[in-house]
Formats: sequence, structure tokens, C-alpha cells
Amino acid sequence: MENVVVFEGMEALIWRLPDREHWAMFFQSWHQWEQNKPGRNVVWIGCDITQGIVPLTEEERNWRDVTGWCYQELTSRCSRVDRLWCGLAERIK
Repeated sequence: MENVVVFEGMEALIWRLPDREHWAMFFQSWHQWEQNKPGRNVVWIGCDITQGIVPLTEEERNWRDVTGWCYQELTSRCSRVDRLWCGLAERIK
């Protein structure tokens, strides 16, 4: 299992530091780690907070926007993307 890293709760991590540049560098670093040795995998798990009613506060709207951007960035880098909804898996990529 030393070749697998799992980040769960991405939306909560992003809440602590909603900065796109920080996350772009963070994702790039882990992408490089994954590419440097065959068999390495990084698993990203996050809740989709980008749907529904737009938050009233600027802080929450920024968090939602940055989270959506991060998910798009991860999707572009990942070779596989699955969405789970009500316990049903849907392969997106």
C-alpha cells in the first residue's frame, strides 16, 4: 500500500486554504510523485459542493468556486474519474 495515497475530504481541505495557485502546485507535486515510479496511484475523494443554491457569503462563494476549479483541474490530470451518487457509481472518465 505504500504506492497508494488517498486524499479524502478535498472540499474540507480547500476550505482551509481556498487558493487556486496553492492547489495547482499541490496537484502538480503529487502528479509528479505518481509519475516517477510505476504502480503509484493518488486517489482524490471530495464531495460535490458546486451544485444547488449559491451561498450568500463571499467566503462561501469563493470556497465553492475554488473547489469547482480544483475538481476540474484534478479531472484534467486524472486518468480515471468516478462519480458516486446515492451509492451508484458513474464512470465519467
